[in-house]
Amino acid sequence: MLHRLPYLTAEAFRGLLRHRLVIIPSLATTFLCSFLLIASMNALSFAVSLSMRSASLYRIEAFFLNTPKPAEVDSVLKIVENFESVSSLDYISDEQALEEFKKSFPEDMLYLVEENPLPASLRIQIRANSQNLETIQKTSKRLLAIPEISVVQAPIEWIERWENFKWHFFAIPMAVSAFMLIILWLIMWNAIRLTLLSRKELVNNIKYSGGTPFFIQFPFVLEGLLQGLIGAGLAAILFNLIEKPIVEYFPLLSEFIQKSQMASIFVLLFVAVSEAAVSFFTVRKFLARGI
Repeated sequence: MLHRLPYLTAEAFRGLLRHRLVIIPSLATTFLCSFLLIASMNALSFAVSLSMRSASLYRIEAFFLNTPKPAEVDSVLKIVENFESVSSLDYISDEQALEEFKKSFPEDMLYLVEENPLPASLRIQIRANSQNLETIQKTSKRLLAIPEISVVQAPIEWIERWENFKWHFFAIPMAVSAFMLIILWLIMWNAIRLTLLSRKELVNNIKYSGGTPFFIQFPFVLEGLLQGLIGAGLAAILFNLIEKPIVEYFPLLSEFIQKSQMASIFVLLFVAVSEAAVSFFTVRKFLARGI
């Protein structure tokens, strides 16, 4: 059987050339679907990264009315530690706040101020299973009820925006991916079916002359594999060419390049194997029952 592989491989390449009127539209569709699959998978990866980073939004900073004494700090810490929604709690003294300010801003911004104007504060991180706008608002109200606390700050507007749009970040890429997969499989099935119809007499002659299923199936399976590799490969190359100038313009996206390359490789292999599998099962069905 192995000595026939060169002939069968050559037959697969000849089949691509002979049936280019069917193959070219199939390749174009494979290319377009693969490109959209790569784009949607990258969008989904970006959404997952954003979701992981969104934890930093669910943080509250509560400022003391006056510089607290150690006993007052301990008292407030014990109260806040009992909040069921609190994951971590840090006390930032006015001296620590001043040091952090100097690291982030030039010192001459405070040249008109003789004393340290920054108050002591508590930095509170909300638990992962309680990260929502309602929890932030309830926790803020409870903090304001403590006499030693004067002001509570939280990125309410950003949290509202994130919670309003976060499901779109997941739903749209997943819907596009599912739709593209359905189209891709339908196009694969239709293309191999048309190819079989055009070679129906030849396949039947080989079948009834004693040709083995492997001898008949191998060229079709290899054609499907080649179509997938060519179409998805061109899509991966084009996406990479488009991605480079975007990353140069937005350097913050550079950390997603490796994930993007992994998505391209996954789509390339997935599409190639899918086309080969569809070809195999379609030819197998034809040999068993006919078209």
